[in-house]
Amino acid sequence: MKNDNKSIAKAFTMILQVGITMLAPLLVCGWFGLWLNDTFHTSWCFLVCMILGILAGFRNFFQLMRQFYEKDLKREIKEQEYFEHLKQQAKSQEESRKEK
Repeated sequence: MKNDNKSIAKAFTMILQVGITMLAPLLVCGWFGLWLNDTFHTSWCFLVCMILGILAGFRNFFQLMRQFYEKDLKREIKEQEYFEHLKQQAKSQEESRKEK
C-alpha cells in the first residue's frame, strides 16, 4: 500500500510541477506586457510578451519532462547492457562446450 501512495504522490508532484513551470512564465510575461502597455501607451507589448511567455512555458515543460524520463532512460540502457552481457556469456559458454 505504501508503494501505491508513493507513486500517487510522485504523479501528483509531477503534475503540480508541470503546471507551475508553465504558468509562471505566462503570468510574469503577462504582467510585464501590461506594465509596458501602461507605461508606453502601446497595445502590442502585451501580445508580444504573452507569446514569449507561452514559448518559455513550453520550453520549461520539455526540459522538465526530459529530466523526469532521463533517469528511466538511463536505467533502461543499463538493463539492456546487462542482458547483452548475459547473452554474450551464454554464447561463449556454449562455444566452449562445443569445443570440448
